Amino acid sequence: MNTAILLARDADSMRAAVATAVAALRRGEVVAVPTETVYGLAALPSAEAALRGAKGRDEGKPFTWAVANRESAAALIDLTGRGARKLVARYWPGPLTLVAPRRDGTGAETLGVRVPGHPFALELLKLLGEPLLLTSANRSGEPDAKDASEVAAALGGRIPWIVDGGPAQLGQASTVVSFIGERAVIHREGLIDRAMLLRTAARYVLFVCSGNTCRSPMAEALLRTKWTQRLGIPADQLLSHGGVVGSAGTGAEPGMEASDEAVEMLAERKIDLRRHRSRPVTVELLKQADDLFTMTTSHLRALRQIAPEWSGKAQLLDPTGRDIADPIGGGPRAYRRCLEEIERCLGERLPDLV
Repeated sequence: MNTAILLARDADSMRAAVATAVAALRRGEVVAVPTETVYGLAALPSAEAALRGAKGRDEGKPFTWAVANRESAAALIDLTGRGARKLVARYWPGPLTLVAPRRDGTGAETLGVRVPGHPFALELLKLLGEPLLLTSANRSGEPDAKDASEVAAALGGRIPWIVDGGPAQLGQASTVVSFIGERAVIHREGLIDRAMLLRTAARYVLFVCSGNTCRSPMAEALLRTKWTQRLGIPADQLLSHGGVVGSAGTGAEPGMEASDEAVEMLAERKIDLRRHRSRPVTVELLKQADDLFTMTTSHLRALRQIAPEWSGKAQLLDPTGRDIADPIGGGPRAYRRCLEEIERCLGERLPDLV
């Protein structure tokens, strides 16, 4: 088999290469294409046998499905989970492959889907108007190809077309992730590293008070403890199980320690608050939060001024609509009453959070 090279280095050559590739794919042929990660082998699902032959991949090992946008992905797989929604909003188009339950209920129970971030791949998918099977452009078990010459060295004579779009922008395979409930399971770590992915996917609960030295830090520490106890895991493993808890203050100075009384109250519950450092509320924090609780109605008003577009998710921590008063200056009795109020409110909120 002769292998032809299609240049796609500028707008005109890209249009011509896209048109030629679409025609080849519709004839059931395999085409090597540039993506932002590494070069890929593409074929229509109806040409899966040809793709397996070119790749040298065993039967039963699945291929990724590439689509042009999130809407097309949602037609193939279930994207209703919180973590999945957050990941695709952040990383698509881009180097993320999401493995999720397929919607049509046929064949395998799950599909790995991604929206590539390379302009050629996206234009190809848009013009084609249907999903493609996509795998790295190499023989199984061999190194990934990062430019057209490496594809030719590995697959020349085995495929009819190679699109030369220049070197791969990232040069690293996509990160592959699935979910068990709210917990992200990373099958392959790519450019998006484990810590970044887990933090993006996690349910982020943010507490807000004034100075971020007593009420909100106590709420943060208590919820983290209760959450991990409910899951039966150590406190430092909450992130890997899909949760993040934080706190901030509408008038906080950065870097302040928790008040002595707050430290003492939580020490009685064997919770160490000594490492806490205050931080001010920011627009980015409010944007990231999935659940946002304030101690008083004045904090709600402050958030509307700071970021009106994100403040709508905020609510009082107390489900009855009462303020939790600032205990500063009130001595141990005021702090104990405040902590008990926070604990009561968290007890009512916990079933919806965990």
